[in-house]
Amino acid sequence: MSNNDDDFKPRLRRIRSLGNRSGKRYINQVLNAAGKINPGFGKRSPHSLFTGRNIGRGNIKGLSFSHQKFRQRRVVIKARFVKFAGAGFRKAVTHLNYVQRDGVSKEGEAGKLYNKTLDDVDGEKFLSQAKDDRHQFRFIVSPEEANELSDMKIFTRDLMAQVEKDLQTKLNWVATDHYNTDNPHTHIIVRGVDEKGRDLIIAKDYLSRGFRERASELMSAELGQRQNHEIEQAMKRETQQDRFTSIDKNLIRNSDNGLLDMNNDDLVKYSKFKRELELSRLTKLKAMGLAKEVSTGRWQLSEKLEPTLRSLAVRGDIIKTMHAQMTRQGKNPIRSNYEILYPEIQPDKKIIGKLIGKGLSDEINDRYYLIVEGVDGKTHYADVGQVFDIEAYKNASIVELSPQNIEPSKVDYNIAKIANANKGIYSEELHKQHDPKASREYIRTHIRRLEALRKNNITRRFIDGSWEVPNNYINEISQLNKTRVKQSPIKIITRSQFSLEVQTLATGATWLDRNLIDSSKASLSNIGFGGEVKNALNVRRAYLLAQGFAKETETGTTYQRGILKTLEQLEVKKAATSISHQIGKKFKQTQKGDKVEGIYSKPVELTSGKYALIEKSKEFRLVPWRSVLERARGQSVSGVMSGNGISWNIGKKRGIGIS
Repeated sequence: MSNNDDDFKPRLRRIRSLGNRSGKRYINQVLNAAGKINPGFGKRSPHSLFTGRNIGRGNIKGLSFSHQKFRQRRVVIKARFVKFAGAGFRKAVTHLNYVQRDGVSKEGEAGKLYNKTLDDVDGEKFLSQAKDDRHQFRFIVSPEEANELSDMKIFTRDLMAQVEKDLQTKLNWVATDHYNTDNPHTHIIVRGVDEKGRDLIIAKDYLSRGFRERASELMSAELGQRQNHEIEQAMKRETQQDRFTSIDKNLIRNSDNGLLDMNNDDLVKYSKFKRELELSRLTKLKAMGLAKEVSTGRWQLSEKLEPTLRSLAVRGDIIKTMHAQMTRQGKNPIRSNYEILYPEIQPDKKIIGKLIGKGLSDEINDRYYLIVEGVDGKTHYADVGQVFDIEAYKNASIVELSPQNIEPSKVDYNIAKIANANKGIYSEELHKQHDPKASREYIRTHIRRLEALRKNNITRRFIDGSWEVPNNYINEISQLNKTRVKQSPIKIITRSQFSLEVQTLATGATWLDRNLIDSSKASLSNIGFGGEVKNALNVRRAYLLAQGFAKETETGTTYQRGILKTLEQLEVKKAATSISHQIGKKFKQTQKGDKVEGIYSKPVELTSGKYALIEKSKEFRLVPWRSVLERARGQSVSGVMSGNGISWNIGKKRGIGIS
């Protein structure tokens, strides 16, 4: 730098690139840096420095709990802090609706919300009051002996009254009791504000320990403390369970890199009962291939002991869920026909079939599962992760499941190639120079991709319509895809919202028609849903023959050319006639190249597909629906019909359209 201070020139960069490429919060960076200087910083010990775990209401240091914890009734508590920013409030609505679903009450009916005084609370009103809250708290309370409680409501109300005393504030909460599992449990939702309307901050230690301690104390007061014979029976049951138990935890703790010497003096001092428990457990683990006796009294524990047992517990829960679902369907559950989709080890797996069940695989974190009766004759379970529109997936609809692809798309590679050749800049003009044959619609596909990535702070749009693309664009896309796959590992495609029964005699182009015509259709099993599809295809073929859309020849059934388009047009025309009578407007057909303008009213579900109802003052159109239209319901939209659909411009916003 020269002696002249005026020579200094700042380098303007994106805000997100100012040294915080990892996206970590500043406080976390400070704590990490402090930890490098002092390795003990932030760790829990009598001499540890500030950790922040006791910030907020319910500081455990100021609370007293029973000292006879081993005799207390056990209660499992799951707690979650949920922010309302972004899609958080919409998730809260979905969560509240789901905990009130049918079949969860003791009588097998829908769950009812209650609070400290009312037995029937309006969930919509509760959420409308909370829409401006910063966050909410969710708890799942599962007492081990919940079946012995006279009334779960009384227990929950007593628990929340004690929590209010600990937190020194009144709470606004609702709860619902679930009896649809082996262990009855209660969902509690607490607004994130105190009695004065300020943000409610609860100490992390209270969320992780204090809440559970209070619940255990109440259970012990209700049923009495656990007696010796109850404790012994519970521990004996653990020796034969296919899950990771407290006995396993002790075995690993007492081992030396997996080598356990039961002749060790320290272990000999055990009580006779405890020693018998561990030997019984080791015998069980040996039968499972997770331990072996290398010499008398000396055992080698498998490195896979803990992950295997935890995996078995999850699989056991899944099998129970699938078994119950098949039973509710009135079908004989055959466990050999159950299959769990593991996307990390089955990246090319594809499942097509009938949706027969859905639910929460992780009730506290809003992760869902789907159960699908496949055309292969098997019943499949898939943890689909976080799904915002879970209500859109209806039982008996035809769906296709496959693991999400984490690889960058062809569009991403095109963007990177053009930007790298132009000093990190992408634009429509540069794309046209790179590929003169590229259509305008194809280029706009790239622009829409960049627009979506701008919301993730990966790309930046300039006022002239060009885009700044980072040098490590492909790497950032890969990381983004990995994050999204963790949240939603399964791609779900609805092939038809309608059951096989509806499709067999439908006017429109159905999923069955596509299977009849497509020679590359999936192979069908003769049993289960595969057999049902075969029967439905025969009925549909007979219908098409009777209607003149197909004819029998020496080589088999021949279908009318363009049959799918013809069936689709017939169904759209039929639906348009019905809509015209309802709204008193004239239907106008849409051809390729037509400009579509009007108010988007609602989606219209037909067997041929999903359509959008676009209204003007005296006429309306039915055009292919796209999900982006939902955020513009009741608003003005416009676009041009092309062979691949419509590129929409929503409202009066300037700039790129979306489709």
